Amino acid sequence: MKVTVDDENAPAGGVRVAPDGVRWEMWGEVDAAVQRRVTDLLGDHLRRTGDETLTVEMSRVTFIDSGGLRLLYTAAETKPTPPVLVGAPDRVVDLLRISGVDGLFVLTD
Repeated sequence: MKVTVDDENAPAGGVRVAPDGVRWEMWGEVDAAVQRRVTDLLGDHLRRTGDETLTVEMSRVTFIDSGGLRLLYTAAETKPTPPVLVGAPDRVVDLLRISGVDGLFVLTD
């Protein structure tokens, strides 16, 4: 059963917690509007999953701004192990590097 954190039919993008409980799926434009909608729910999710490593599926992300970066950074701050970002598009990796936080994550295809 998928736990919907943000509706995939949202106009521009969003985040969903996958059924395994330790995986987020991001899609579309992950921006400040998405951040406002999901911050509390994702924060609760991070606390509930404790020391388990978080995986974030990002292959469907078309845009990310400081709001989306804040969601990822919060995950990195909260978890004892680096979140694993799967399929992060070049523009996401570039933003992580420019922001100086790429070392907080494991990047994988």
